[in-house]
Amino acid sequence: MAISTIPLVDKSMMRAINRYRVLYTIRNQGLISRADISRNTGLSPASVTNITAQLIEEGLLQEKQTGNSIGGRRPILLALNPEGAFTLGVSITAQHITAVIINLQADILAKYSMPFVEMDATPESVAEAMVKTIHQCMWSTGLSKSAISGVGVAVPGFVDSLSGLIRYLPNYQWENVNFKEILFQKLQIPTYIDNSANSLTLTEQWFGNGQDVDNFVVINLAHGVGIGIVINGQLYMGHSGGAGEFGHTTIDPNGPVCRCGKRGCLEAFVGNYALLEKARRLAQEGTWKTENPDNLTIDDVIKRAFSGEKALTDLFTEAGRILGIGITNLIEIFNPAKIIISGKGTNAGGLIFETMYKSIPEHLTGNFAEQTEVIVQEWKNTDTARGAGVLVLSEIYKLPSNRVTQVSDEKQ
Repeated sequence: MAISTIPLVDKSMMRAINRYRVLYTIRNQGLISRADISRNTGLSPASVTNITAQLIEEGLLQEKQTGNSIGGRRPILLALNPEGAFTLGVSITAQHITAVIINLQADILAKYSMPFVEMDATPESVAEAMVKTIHQCMWSTGLSKSAISGVGVAVPGFVDSLSGLIRYLPNYQWENVNFKEILFQKLQIPTYIDNSANSLTLTEQWFGNGQDVDNFVVINLAHGVGIGIVINGQLYMGHSGGAGEFGHTTIDPNGPVCRCGKRGCLEAFVGNYALLEKARRLAQEGTWKTENPDNLTIDDVIKRAFSGEKALTDLFTEAGRILGIGITNLIEIFNPAKIIISGKGTNAGGLIFETMYKSIPEHLTGNFAEQTEVIVQEWKNTDTARGAGVLVLSEIYKLPSNRVTQVSDEKQ
């Protein structure tokens, strides 16, 4: 009989974990002494001294005012150095490319957005548009390229973040495109890529509603519907990096055709693109009146629904019911402490969430009814790009030996 063994965590991984714990504690506390870091993390004073010395040398931490003494020398307090690093995040949606520059605390220092509506966009054309957006954003701050630690890219699709491969991008029907390499060749700045939901999830984990929990889910309610999953404090990627395709879970096998080709996917009921298409069809049928159905945007539809247009309020009501069922499934599978709903779809507010909140307890098993907090996050148009910038910060927080090396094929 074979005896299984539990592999030991190697030293470099343990150093990375301890480094993360120190940074996490300082980030949460704002100002804290080395002794308190040791007490909060369980690390020895010597380990804390070594880790913080390295972080100060790298410019990520700074020593601030002295704290209150409880006998003996007054302790020196540590804090993140906001200017210890600057990263650039860029996101693409069905309508815009947005870039932001953030500091080590994920504060947005500059932002720039440009319309980008191209039905048959190529990787080259999207990369060129991103470069223009990035340069405009950088010029507004006066920061040079050398001051940027890295560029993060958030895309609404199936991404293998380690290889940089976009396996599938439904907006443009891309398959197996190494977009990270394409953009890196143009910018010559370390480049990272992930899907939009994971980028938003990292932001919640480091700076938002996920800071105090180890198990939570973020729903990106947008053109499509994706999720980021944190299990035991780690972002869950799945076997090939494709975990989180919540929008393509089947709600009704006989339901409407999804843009992926299947019938009855959740996003075919609640995604912005699906709601917009249904609103256009109802207008063309004369169920409600608008001047030019073909030029409608999701913002137009939400505005008219808020004005009381019954055909549209009914659309959102049904979407909320279906979303509630989907959330029920997430709760019963993952049993998370929190489910955080983000994305442009949250602009529909009570139109969709009033029914969603009613739907969840109606479909939950009794024991799960009150174990998960469901939070609707206020949406800003820069949120996904900021999340892409946090994607780079998550690399900076690692030990240098554990960071992803960025070398172009030409230099290998």
